Amino acid sequence: MTKLLFSDIDGTLLRKDGTISPTLARKLREMGQAGHGMILCSGRPLDGILLVQSYLESLSIHFPYSYVIANNGALVYDCNEKKAVLEDRLPIELIPRAQALAKQYHVHLQTYTDHEIVCEKETPELLHYQTHVKIPAIFAPDYTKALSRPPFKMLALSLDGSDALKQFRVQIQTALGDGVQTMFSGAGYLEIFSAQASKGNALRFLCDYLSVPVSDSIAVGDSENDIPMLLAAGLGAAMQNATETVKSSAGFITALDHEHDGLAELIDTYIL
Repeated sequence: MTKLLFSDIDGTLLRKDGTISPTLARKLREMGQAGHGMILCSGRPLDGILLVQSYLESLSIHFPYSYVIANNGALVYDCNEKKAVLEDRLPIELIPRAQALAKQYHVHLQTYTDHEIVCEKETPELLHYQTHVKIPAIFAPDYTKALSRPPFKMLALSLDGSDALKQFRVQIQTALGDGVQTMFSGAGYLEIFSAQASKGNALRFLCDYLSVPVSDSIAVGDSENDIPMLLAAGLGAAMQNATETVKSSAGFITALDHEHDGLAELIDTYIL
């Protein structure tokens, strides 16, 4: 029976240095050769995921399906046809409210065009982010002036994990209303996106789109924004380095973390 693996990227597929080990590369190649599929599913914007997809292809890792899930499920993208098959964007009128609140709490806030980061100025948070997600930035005092259409998400960052980001989360949720949700995608990374979007909804959509039974899906991740897909999948798996909340939502927890082939362990246990 073929399986469809929905894998988070940062803290799950990739090590801290942005690479995968030879062991995991071999397991992924074996997966593809056996007819199993893998869908990259991340809070990253599309271009940030496509860089990882290209990296895997450079290692001769190929899968039957060529789709990715970006922006926490707000975008499902067909890489072969180069088109979106599902989109859920934020209302652009929410951006100025979020900007004002970010200034009040001294939080770095960025949003995105289809190919660039949009923020007010270069900050340590932006430079840190770009070491992992290598896409360019443009600067604009009013983000809406740089956007030709509504964005998929906003991202608030804090390098020190300060209480300011937690306070900002409470206030931004109140200010933007029920149409928006917030989730942490990692320490100091607060995702702000449509309440209708989630990795879980995208998983269910793509399984239906590809005529793959949800019962044959496996989802794996490490952060709060992964919980919806862990709950939606036939099997939800948490990495050993996942937060305790994520682990409590999983049916399987790897013994190894993302630095030591935890994903290869999952593949060996449930797929190969």
